[in-house]
Parts: sequence; structure tokens; C-alpha cells
Amino acid sequence: MQYDAAFSHRGYLLNCAPARQGDGCFQPYVVISRSSDGELEANRFFPADLRFGNADEAIAHARDWAVRWIDASHVKVDPKS
Repeated sequence: MQYDAAFSHRGYLLNCAPARQGDGCFQPYVVISRSSDGELEANRFFPADLRFGNADEAIAHARDWAVRWIDASHVKVDPKS
């Protein structure tokens, strides 16, 4: 069975999928993409060396990790502070 889930967040498309490992567990995997100046930019991540017992938990972790990564990259520093 193939599991995958696509979500959008702040103009990015997150394609999350579990990568099944030899021990039967699932590792979170996410492709984060967006369009910039008409070009598609994509980054692929295995967010951590974590293993989950089922695919849904791996997808949820990948999504949460990607949202935090995107939110952190949108932090603006006020030069006056």
C-alpha cells in the first residue's frame, strides 16, 4: 500500500510520505517545494533518524517538522533590536 499526503503551508507544498525500512518501521520523508520566479524549487528531507510503527505517525511527524522548518525560515529580525 502506498501512503502519501500533500499539504500546503505559507505558499509551500509539502509532500509527506513514509519510507518503509527493513525492520518494518517507517521513517518520515518530506519534499518541500514552491515556485520562485517561475522555477520550481524542491528540497527533500528525511527530518530525523526516527522510526515509527505505522505510516500515519511518520507522515504526521514529517508534516509537523516541515511546518516548523518553513515557519523558522520566515522569521524576520528587526535590525533596530
